[in-house]
Amino acid sequence: MSESMDRVTGLLLAGGQAKRMGSINKGAVQLNDRPFAELVIGNLSKQVDDIVISANEYASYFKPFGFEVIKDKREGFLGPLAGIESAFIEIPDIQWLFCATVDTPFFPGDLVSVLLKKTKNNNRLCVMPVHNGRRYPLHSLIHASLLPSLSTFLDSGERAVGYWLKKCGVLEVEVEAPFPAFENINTLEELSLLKRNTK
Repeated sequence: MSESMDRVTGLLLAGGQAKRMGSINKGAVQLNDRPFAELVIGNLSKQVDDIVISANEYASYFKPFGFEVIKDKREGFLGPLAGIESAFIEIPDIQWLFCATVDTPFFPGDLVSVLLKKTKNNNRLCVMPVHNGRRYPLHSLIHASLLPSLSTFLDSGERAVGYWLKKCGVLEVEVEAPFPAFENINTLEELSLLKRNTK
């Protein structure tokens, strides 16, 4: 957990349409008898001060988890940036927002503290993990002061998370972690592979 002056809110991004998996609720997908949502929330709860869930059409599924559930304020499923913007707007006391996708349950257990330390040491307002040469913008730590920039970016018709973060001067941080740290599930084949490797 962070000090009070650096409170971190975890944002579970679960509002996508999951078209490559037949437009299902990814949060309810089972991995070794536990739903993705439960796995990610369990990981998040050990690293952040509070949690908010961006769920859109599956909001009713996530309410029993006991955290605030929000929907995009913009219409049309504009992607994860719309969920991030809505979290900042709906919960105005957020200081730092750490993003976590509902289909990536095994991100490192110290990731938030590592990213927060990097922001402070380098005087940055956003920081993004890099693992094995691949960037993970949807596991970034973002300061609330970037909300105006985010809203302007979305107003312009842009949607790319990595592009917006780059415009904000994101710090990229190499993170070492064993498999399946940043493995995410977009297809049934990927789910089957992860099940075989995480028993």
